[in-house]
Amino acid sequence: MYRKIHLWDEEKRWFAPGTDAPAVVATSVGRLGVLICYDLEFPEMVRSLAIRGVEVIAVPTNWPLSPRPAGERPPEITHAMSAARISRVFVACCGRVGTERGVEWTGGSCVVDVDGWVLAERAERDAGSIQADVIIGRARDKALSERNDVLGDRRPELHGALTQIPAIPPWR
Repeated sequence: MYRKIHLWDEEKRWFAPGTDAPAVVATSVGRLGVLICYDLEFPEMVRSLAIRGVEVIAVPTNWPLSPRPAGERPPEITHAMSAARISRVFVACCGRVGTERGVEWTGGSCVVDVDGWVLAERAERDAGSIQADVIIGRARDKALSERNDVLGDRRPELHGALTQIPAIPPWR
């Protein structure tokens, strides 16, 4: 069973990280995967689901509000946009809103298409639902052009070093 793998801030004091890869669930509408909150910020998590055939990644989130320039989207939505585009999957985030025990939540619910464009979003800190129509088959096509494919062009024999980075980088 998948449990959140990358713990955020104080979660490390109270919880143990999950140890299993996220499940891929075949449904009547497509192959779904789930990443919990901070797990979305690790490209390896998104790519591993894409390699396993996921077409839509659902992301329940508790994003704490952080400062940003006026008019900018929450950076977490930018992560969702990038994740979707890099692996050509749909990403649907459900962001927590409001304030609890002194923490303000960003919100940031969105649906992002395989090209990285936001199809629907909820104004930050505004409770409610969103929806978007998607063509699931677009997530099965990993081609960027007639000569480029986000999965087919991978060079996994050279990627091993990505998983060998020390847990605490020496530059910290």
